[in-house]
Amino acid sequence: MFQDTFNQLFCGKSVAERGTLCQLKNDFGHRNVTSDVMNCFNFADNFLRFITEAHVVCLTLKLCGMTDVDSEPSDVDDTMTDDDRRHYLAELSSRVVQHVWMLPSLSQITDVTEVDVDESFVNDSWCICGEGRQPIL
Repeated sequence: MFQDTFNQLFCGKSVAERGTLCQLKNDFGHRNVTSDVMNCFNFADNFLRFITEAHVVCLTLKLCGMTDVDSEPSDVDDTMTDDDRRHYLAELSSRVVQHVWMLPSLSQITDVTEVDVDESFVNDSWCICGEGRQPIL
């Protein structure tokens, strides 16, 4: 699955295109990352984590109206209480997740709900391996 991600998103031809994984790899000095994940697994994993965290930080700065990490959010002031700040952080986190989280397509949900279920067993919601199933008497 990791190799599939790189096959789709990491293309050496895109090195000149701004914001591509290949361009970011070169700009941030991740020289050990190649398109063959099996030969650089730890470097590739570190690189994707780095890029993901960087994009989340950039999104958060944008949502807060901040120009850099040292500036203050445009909608926060000194009169806010600790509870106000906690509420602000919870709302900001929710907004970030709404921007980043991709919902599954309706067809994927439909496929899952149309699976034939063996009625002779009750599937416990906590167990997907089947060990927690009990036969219906």
